[in-house]
Amino acid sequence: MLIRPYRESDFSTLCQIFQRAVRETASQHYSPAQINAWAQVDEARWQQKMADSLVLVATVDGTPVGFVTAVEYYIDLLFVDPAYSGQGVASALLKSLFAEVPTGTLTVEASITAKRCFERLGFVVLAEQEVEARGERFVNYRMEKVR
Repeated sequence: MLIRPYRESDFSTLCQIFQRAVRETASQHYSPAQINAWAQVDEARWQQKMADSLVLVATVDGTPVGFVTAVEYYIDLLFVDPAYSGQGVASALLKSLFAEVPTGTLTVEASITAKRCFERLGFVVLAEQEVEARGERFVNYRMEKVR
């Protein structure tokens, strides 16, 4: 596995990884209605998000299998292709992000699915919260890692 910076040519593959991860991996913790609300990509918004963020991409044999995005100290997105789930991709992406942002307090709003991965890497839960997206309510966790 190789971690590298985002390329514009990665965009559609990363959108697919996001949608598959939400529909397949996160579906163990969220209802079908929540998954349908969550697994939508506004391409214009996402292209701007990628342009405004530090984006790292995990690849295997040159093919993207996961990605992480951060704006300053806030981790916005962390998703792994379900075929590579449980193989250390998310941890490798976060460790690479730690190297890119070596000091300061990192924050994230982690899904139920991602919470354990963040905890293993030293994040602590500040609050369980309920958020809304497209008419659906979701539980997630505001977390931080002080470095």
